Amino acid sequence: MDNRGSWITAIPELSPMCHDAAFLVVADGRAVLHGNDARLTAAQARRAKHLAGGRLDLMAVQTSGASWHPICYEYPPEEMARVAAAKRVAKLRAAHRLVRQTAPELAVPFAGPPCFLDEEVAHLNRVLDQETGAFCDPEASVRWLREHLPGQAFEYFQPGDAIDLGTGEITRDPVSARFSYADADRPAYLKRYAADRAELIAGVLASYPEPGPDLFARFRDHFGRLGTLSDYFLERIAMLVRFEVTGPHGGTWDVDLRPGGVTVGEARPDVRPQYRITVAGRWLDTVLTGRLAWEDLLISFRLSLYRDPDVYNDHLVGLLKHANAQALRAVEEYETGRDESERIVVRSGGRSFDIPRYCPHAGEDLSIGAVVRDGRIHCLAHNFAFDLATGQCVNARAASLGSRPLD
Repeated sequence: MDNRGSWITAIPELSPMCHDAAFLVVADGRAVLHGNDARLTAAQARRAKHLAGGRLDLMAVQTSGASWHPICYEYPPEEMARVAAAKRVAKLRAAHRLVRQTAPELAVPFAGPPCFLDEEVAHLNRVLDQETGAFCDPEASVRWLREHLPGQAFEYFQPGDAIDLGTGEITRDPVSARFSYADADRPAYLKRYAADRAELIAGVLASYPEPGPDLFARFRDHFGRLGTLSDYFLERIAMLVRFEVTGPHGGTWDVDLRPGGVTVGEARPDVRPQYRITVAGRWLDTVLTGRLAWEDLLISFRLSLYRDPDVYNDHLVGLLKHANAQALRAVEEYETGRDESERIVVRSGGRSFDIPRYCPHAGEDLSIGAVVRDGRIHCLAHNFAFDLATGQCVNARAASLGSRPLD
């Protein structure tokens, strides 16, 4: 026991584009940092430890994020395997760095991978394959982290498990203990699971009817409204997004987001889109009616995406995700008001570069939360990569790093 008292505090992500938060719970002399769907920077995690009195008894760290990339993207099988493996390793490295910097008494990897019980999306269960899937299950995460950080204690938990933070003793739930992600009988397990939930799933699907003949008119009005929210975002999107809407009253529609406004119309075959989104009209309708937000639809995995070039546009996703002038203005103020006076020097290929200490995307401390290789610096918080010679982000359309070659 100590004199830390009992309290809970939220630790939000630094960038308004990332709106999740971790929670620090201090009670009865024990401290737990719960990083629920929050990609904390190393500085934030260390601050949480400081607030807790210099000791974290347990830190739950995310090793499998909620993301539709690459699972919903139309990659060839070989490319999907390459992208998925890179994403899986990048997430594990980020967790490794966070735990190493924080040194909790016990680190607990959690989250993912998802499983899919509805026939429409059952083919996505390939994410459960640890050889080709992008998302780690807790068992695989613990094995990897123990190997790469052997001095740190790691455990994972199943539903019903309990831990005594005073003694470290773990009580395993007898039912959950019989389950393993590595079970060779996984396809049969998923089949039984889907059968058990079939009636419930059918009821949910029935509550989403097909749209009416006014679908395109409402689609056009929706994006017309989005186009009035932020000139700053439109300038940074500056691309054509093609929607292939399947089912009754669907069609192929182009949304051209440019500085000055948005144009919506029937797709022209002579125009090449930079993004293509394929979605059934019944699911698109949920966004147009306000039943779901765009982020909810994306994380439902009931669509597919293709981009050419294969570069992530953070501002396109941000516009869809927030769809609110005040929230978009907060992002603009954050990105245009960054203080880059605190700088560090990094070396790559025999050259030196003067760069801001903090990542322009979400404020990660690049002095401890980044990897430099092949003339690029890779921020481990969200896997953004910047060319050190130019400062430009090479795998996403994002703000420039502001790099200065010293030689």
